[in-house]
Amino acid sequence: MFVPALGKLVTSGTGTLSKAEFDQRINAVGLAPHTVRASDVGLPATITRPSWTNFAPRLGFAWRVFGSTRTALRGGYGIFYGSSSLYRLDSFSDTYPFTITETFSRVSADPTALTLSNPFPVSRRAFSGVTGSGGLESTSIKSQNIQSWSLSLEHEIARDTVIEVAYAGSKGTHLPRRYDINQAGRTQATSTTRPYAFFGAINIVNDGSNSIYNSGQLTVRRRFSKNFFVRGTYTFAKSLDETSNTGGTIAYNFSNAQDSRNLSLERGRSDFDIGHAFAGSFIWVPTLSRNLLLRGWQLSGTSTIYSGAPITPRVANFSYVNGEASRPDRLRKGTVEVPSPDRWFDRSAFLPVPLASYRFGDSGRNILDGPGTININTSLSRRFKLTERNVLQFRLEAFNLANHPNFNLPNTSVDIVTGGTINRAKTNRTLQLGLRLEF
Repeated sequence: MFVPALGKLVTSGTGTLSKAEFDQRINAVGLAPHTVRASDVGLPATITRPSWTNFAPRLGFAWRVFGSTRTALRGGYGIFYGSSSLYRLDSFSDTYPFTITETFSRVSADPTALTLSNPFPVSRRAFSGVTGSGGLESTSIKSQNIQSWSLSLEHEIARDTVIEVAYAGSKGTHLPRRYDINQAGRTQATSTTRPYAFFGAINIVNDGSNSIYNSGQLTVRRRFSKNFFVRGTYTFAKSLDETSNTGGTIAYNFSNAQDSRNLSLERGRSDFDIGHAFAGSFIWVPTLSRNLLLRGWQLSGTSTIYSGAPITPRVANFSYVNGEASRPDRLRKGTVEVPSPDRWFDRSAFLPVPLASYRFGDSGRNILDGPGTININTSLSRRFKLTERNVLQFRLEAFNLANHPNFNLPNTSVDIVTGGTINRAKTNRTLQLGLRLEF
């Protein structure tokens, strides 16, 4: 594991290798001056030190306002701690010298350098994965946590009709973020120079990111009779962060920090930020007839309508060495009046950073909206009693009943002709029949 404060790789031991084998391998590739044992630099065998100060209080209350049976006020607050995403620490496993990847290449001017009789000549051996590394920004990582709070007021405005107004929020602190601490400079003279010259990319995980989420909700519940119930909820929300997971991205969004030396520039809408959302549901058990075949049926449904997740315009073809950037400059807002799969946003509003500029693009993270979703699901079901203990349930279900076209996010590259277009859609209408035997 690479430790920036030391500028070296730190190992807790030699694994299954003997000390002689370990030393031989790191000497063979020139790693010896850049590798130390944890015990030699005062670190524990775990290399990192745990935190023993995690305090996680929880508080909640419910109050019948002035003793009313029609109005209730509820609220709560808590601190919750999380654990690291182990799959994002994959750069710590299968690394040299514990795992070796060797390559043997031919010499075009000398066909005898590599032959079938001698396919692995020592003179043509090269090792890969030696200069790439991963690590933690500090050996005393702080535990990621989230503070969560809520307050709701519920009132029965009429018989069997309840309205609820709620606020919910949260704040994430010490959230992990992976980035390349060994990013080359942004001048022509330093464009190929890395801070730790022996190494290539060093994907470090730090604990410096944070997030904030705020939402307001309005819910209405109504029971029209013993056989008919409806519910609807509207949510207006906003979530901001510097990274939405340890690796820096969720699908379709920007995978790396543009400037590893200024991670605060990544501050923007969360990859999963949904500004507007509506969820509705109903259950109806009609009593239209006492006929054996017509009675006992249940019709139910759910609907979800929500705005699109944010997207980040990017550049597909660029070279940091030649002074280009992975994000473009933003000339104007970039939205179109009537977005469609053929043109979801205006590519001409984003200009790739010119060659030999040696600067980053000024277009931000998650600045455009992707397509929203409208989905209605329904089911018709009935339970047939076979015996005292056995019941057969029949279900007819329809997903996306209206067969509304719900599109995936667009191609976000601004420098290719397919940028701003959508070539995939979510699931269309699906009908499903089912039988369930309960015994």
